[in-house]
Amino acid sequence: MAKPSDKNTPPPTEGGGGRFGTFSGVFTPSILTILGVVMYMRLGWVTGQAGLGMALGIVVVAHLISLATGLSVSSIATNRTVGAGGAYFMISRALGGPAGAAIGIPLFFAQALSVTFYIVGFSESLLQLIPEAYHGYAPPWLIGTIINVLISGLALKSADLAIKAQYVVMVAIIASLVAVFTGRVDGFPAEIEWLNTSEGVETPQFIFAAFFPAVTGIMAGVSMSGDLKDARKSLPVGTLLAILVGFIVYMAIPIWLALNYSNEFLIEHSDAIFQLASVPALIYVGVWGATLSSALGSVLTAPRTLQALAQEGLMPRFLGKGYGKDNEPRIGYALTFLLAQTGIVLGDLDAIAPVLTMFFLATYGVTNIACGLQRWAASPSFRPTFKVPAWISLAGGAACFYVMSMIDVVSMIAALVICGLIFAIAQRRALGATYGDARHGIWSALVRSALHRLRRVEFHALNWRPNLIIFGGDPEKRPHLLHIGSSLVQDRGVVTYFNLLKGKIADLADRRRAIFNEVEPTIADRFANVFFKVDIVDDIFRGTVTTAQSYGVGAFEANAVMLGWSEKKERAGEYLRMLRDLVLLDRALLVVRYHPDKKLGEGKELHVWLGGDERTEAMLLLFSTLLTAHYRWSKMKITVFAVAETDEDRSRTQAHLNDLLAEARIEATTRVVLRQGRTLPQLMHVESEDADFALVGFALPDIEEEAGYRDPARIAQWVDETNAIFDELPTTILIHSASSFEAEQVLLDRE
Repeated sequence: MAKPSDKNTPPPTEGGGGRFGTFSGVFTPSILTILGVVMYMRLGWVTGQAGLGMALGIVVVAHLISLATGLSVSSIATNRTVGAGGAYFMISRALGGPAGAAIGIPLFFAQALSVTFYIVGFSESLLQLIPEAYHGYAPPWLIGTIINVLISGLALKSADLAIKAQYVVMVAIIASLVAVFTGRVDGFPAEIEWLNTSEGVETPQFIFAAFFPAVTGIMAGVSMSGDLKDARKSLPVGTLLAILVGFIVYMAIPIWLALNYSNEFLIEHSDAIFQLASVPALIYVGVWGATLSSALGSVLTAPRTLQALAQEGLMPRFLGKGYGKDNEPRIGYALTFLLAQTGIVLGDLDAIAPVLTMFFLATYGVTNIACGLQRWAASPSFRPTFKVPAWISLAGGAACFYVMSMIDVVSMIAALVICGLIFAIAQRRALGATYGDARHGIWSALVRSALHRLRRVEFHALNWRPNLIIFGGDPEKRPHLLHIGSSLVQDRGVVTYFNLLKGKIADLADRRRAIFNEVEPTIADRFANVFFKVDIVDDIFRGTVTTAQSYGVGAFEANAVMLGWSEKKERAGEYLRMLRDLVLLDRALLVVRYHPDKKLGEGKELHVWLGGDERTEAMLLLFSTLLTAHYRWSKMKITVFAVAETDEDRSRTQAHLNDLLAEARIEATTRVVLRQGRTLPQLMHVESEDADFALVGFALPDIEEEAGYRDPARIAQWVDETNAIFDELPTTILIHSASSFEAEQVLLDRE
């Protein structure tokens, strides 16, 4: 597959000449594919196996699925102009380029190789009229090659001429139907057998699977979308009319057969419809017309699917070159001929026939899903004049995949694996052009629905998970905050990194937009679980508090804030007041002091120093397990430290820690250190000098009056005490729990 030159602005799909109307461009190819070999060769067997009542039920259910697909096609077609490529165009514009490639590429090969099946079917029926002694002079591959050359040459000569040739085929099929309904057998009317309960009949699922391919012809007209004069009008009218006519015919023939033959006769005589016809020769003409018209339809549609794929970079671009005033896909014709001819020479394609059927069914299923999701997502841009409820399209899509499983589970899996591989390759090669597709709207609708449901569900402490805001300024200057925050949360919550710009919006709006556009893709690529935002604030400290309390939607809001330790003593009072306000807003605090020499360590030793209240101690233990759950820190050995004043306190604390870690299901070593007149920084220097990383519980100073935050002496004392701790430790996170953190339930699972 070729890579588009610009994934955001794919080259426009070249339209056709707009030559065909509703009847010639949509109805004719669709109805001729619907009224095919199954009608002549299998419908009698289906009626005999099931009985008339069940046979009519099978026809109704199959057509309901076909109708759902037709309605989905109609809805998509009346929303915006459908370009060349038919089903591929619709899917790619709804679900994106990779999804379009995953369906469009297999669809092209299925359309091209289906030419083989129709030609082989024609050859075998023709051989029935040639004496066996002469079969050596006319082998099936020779007949097939001649027909392939004639059909391909006709399509290559002129698509208009090929469409006109289908009119002749339609006349032949109509004549064959007249012969069927004017024929009768002795004893007419017979007693109708509504249900075949005889032993040895096939299951309803098997019978349904045998019949269903008869109603999968509607995409023959859809694939001509790029050559229609008015696709918005022609696709709905032509498709739905073809489904209606096909339904009438497929309901009438079983009734007529059941009035003339018993179930047993229909099972044993696959040529019952030939015997019933008033002019049997017309049935042969009808069969030949059906096979040849279906082959011709595939010869016309496969190159156009390929052309659409190639023009948008999903296949080598030279394959999409058009010729003449009508933009004829001659290279596509040649490739389709070669693929069909390969199948004809190989002869036996039974092994891949089920897989090709799966590709067609997958196309119908995904088309339904594309329409249903767009309708459900309620995007303002999706305003079709032909409105279909989302549940109809989604039910039709689900039914298509169910039918796939009924026909052949192994083939279904094979087809889905192939589509999945193509999707993965397309995604990997950045074939991600959105075309304004509905993916963003679909995800938005999912988020909206989830938020509404979340609001109606009462929160329980056991459902607590870290939703973290990181205030780090320029992420290139503080990448350690991204690494630590991303590792702590992983896929358990949401991480949002804020770069706050100080100044006026009028002055910084353009810079804000430029920073976001430059940095966000890099962060999304390196830290998939981190969102990036840029806000403009009058003051960094006050802006941090405002952002922390306002960020979120409904019940989904941030519950923890990570930020770096401030080295600016002249603004320490404002920094401390910011921390206090964040605690009052019920946000957990994670204050990071990055060690410039030890950096993030070697991932061997994590030291946890318990401190603060009980909630903070529980959060320290919880965050130690979250951090070491990340692959980068997974080999770190956790050591939990506590300080005791006496030997008696030491024994009691040691026992408490052992019980606590066991109940919390945390694997860690415990160490209770006697103070012995030493300060906390001195203890930490002795115990944690060689650690790689440290988590330390802390409490804010007891300052009640607002004036205290402007008292240089009091603030300096707290800053100096905190710096003394940092001076003896590696990269450290000071942690202060939020008041709403229910430690016993989250950590210990206590009621």
